[in-house]
Amino acid sequence: MDNMLKRQKWRSKMRELGRVRRRKIKIQKITIGRDEWQNEVKYWADWREVWAERSSLWGQAYYAAKAVNEENTVEFVLRHVGFLDELNTFDYQVVFEGVAYEIKQIDHLEDDNMWIKLRCLEAGANV
Repeated sequence: MDNMLKRQKWRSKMRELGRVRRRKIKIQKITIGRDEWQNEVKYWADWREVWAERSSLWGQAYYAAKAVNEENTVEFVLRHVGFLDELNTFDYQVVFEGVAYEIKQIDHLEDDNMWIKLRCLEAGANV
């Protein structure tokens, strides 16, 4: 019986891995450079491109976000890769189809941290 449960868990994990991530997103990192007068300037530089699944908020989550003027929130689910461990909400942003999104929250999904969910707000949307 125990062996059967392990097999079912393994099958569901394989199905989950087979889920298609259809959107390619760019993750940008804030970088400090110099302008022509040697002043320090902050700008966004492309850091990594990863495949993700994008979903908008709906239902109760949408109305909760709308109450605090964050209805332009989207979620990106991506597979965990080692370099994503350094991701934080201050130095990184997501660009999808030419639109920049501020990372508001990073969630490691499931017990084995196989997936990461980024809750992002369209840049400039809460102004």
